[in-house]
Amino acid sequence: MKNSKEIRQEFISFFEDRGHRFVRSAPVVPNDDPTLLFSNSGMAQFKDVFLGTGVREYNRAANSQKCIRASGKHNDLEDVGHDNYHHTFFEMLGNWSFGDYFKKEAIEWAWELMTDVWGLPKDKLWATVYEGGEGVEADEDAENLWRTRTDINPEQVLRFDKQDNFWEMGEVGPCGPCSELHIDLGEGTCPLSDKHDCSVNLEGCWRFVELWNLVFIQYQRFPDGHLEPLAAQHVDTGMGLERVCRVLQGVDSNYSTDLFTPILAGISEVTGQEDSGGDVGVAYRVIADHLRSLSFAIADGAFPSNEGRGYVLRRMLRRATRYGRVLNMHEPFIYKLVPVLAEVMGDAFPEINKQQKHVQNVIQAEETSFGLTLDRGLEIFEKMVSTPETKAAEQLSGEDVFKLYDTYGFPVDLTRLMCEERGIGTDENGFDKLMQEQRTRAREAGKFKATLDEWTEISAGQDSKFVGYDVLRTESKLRRHSRNDQGQWQFI
Repeated sequence: MKNSKEIRQEFISFFEDRGHRFVRSAPVVPNDDPTLLFSNSGMAQFKDVFLGTGVREYNRAANSQKCIRASGKHNDLEDVGHDNYHHTFFEMLGNWSFGDYFKKEAIEWAWELMTDVWGLPKDKLWATVYEGGEGVEADEDAENLWRTRTDINPEQVLRFDKQDNFWEMGEVGPCGPCSELHIDLGEGTCPLSDKHDCSVNLEGCWRFVELWNLVFIQYQRFPDGHLEPLAAQHVDTGMGLERVCRVLQGVDSNYSTDLFTPILAGISEVTGQEDSGGDVGVAYRVIADHLRSLSFAIADGAFPSNEGRGYVLRRMLRRATRYGRVLNMHEPFIYKLVPVLAEVMGDAFPEINKQQKHVQNVIQAEETSFGLTLDRGLEIFEKMVSTPETKAAEQLSGEDVFKLYDTYGFPVDLTRLMCEERGIGTDENGFDKLMQEQRTRAREAGKFKATLDEWTEISAGQDSKFVGYDVLRTESKLRRHSRNDQGQWQFI
């Protein structure tokens, strides 16, 4: 059985042998793209090429890109743990052509790698192409190439609409049809098969799994919506390493691949509790997944905070911490799993080795600070959901949700999650109304602040640098202090 390191390297070597330059993964925290909180696909570092604002010294590339999808349009956060294939962090294997080869080579090589190199059964593979619409013709070129340049069953080449088989960077810009390869995992692999007829691209079907998406960038969309052919045509492909490892390793879940099993074993060792399935299994998967996202994001320069990508990380860490309570963990423990992750993925991404101690310090500090809030919030929550009023309404009132948030600092998304687990709802409208009233009061009262003239200088020199992400205690010099009319102090 091939391990994940072998599979990753076989992909890269396959395309290197065909004239592609191996390009290391860009940071998962974009440094030069304000439109992205996190890199969420392999094309992030090549976006400027497709937009025509950048060039490379090569016209063929292959890479394995670190990706996080936990916010915005691409958000898998709420699904993680409840099935065997959703992740917030994943690796995207990809091959690229910048104005060089196009559909013929992309399709032939995809089929060759899948069937000749990796030996996937040809009768289990299905291809999809764009059926046309909105002024764009059906992608008959790709359809004919599948049927004439590969030995796929012609009946297993299907057409789908824009939602599944047309890629766009945005409302304007480069775009084009895409062609996907799916595999049929066989009868008995979809737990919902008694509720639907399993098929390719069916929402919620576990039997047919998309493995590889080949995007053919051949149009430019303009503000009025019309398309024009690009002068240079490009290829952008993406294949999730976790999914292909599952198939090649013959296991029934992405979490059963060697990308996850060492982490799951580490969770068992640290918590002393075996994965018994059910809620415990969900907790195992959430913690393993969120560990990966948190560790790579922090290693690449992000920090948990109350805004932007920092808020996404804080939300993930608090979610993982809460699931730790399912495993009876009331002390920080997630940070102890970082060395296990580094052992699994440090060869491909050495930054996780280099930043290991820093990542542990940040995660431990967050776990520690949230622990008391979580335990107190859980206690209050249990009392709230046990009241006759909540049971009768089958939902937690907006007042209770607001009280948990405002008085006890309990995140609203965790309240919502725990209510879902109890089979009750949350009064979102009531909560939103109370939040708006609070904002109005804050605006009327004015925010507490002190101007520079109101500060009393204690000593001269440079202001201190915040180091709380690396250490919990340090010595520093007091520069200034100020006190408002409510008796509250501020220090610099």
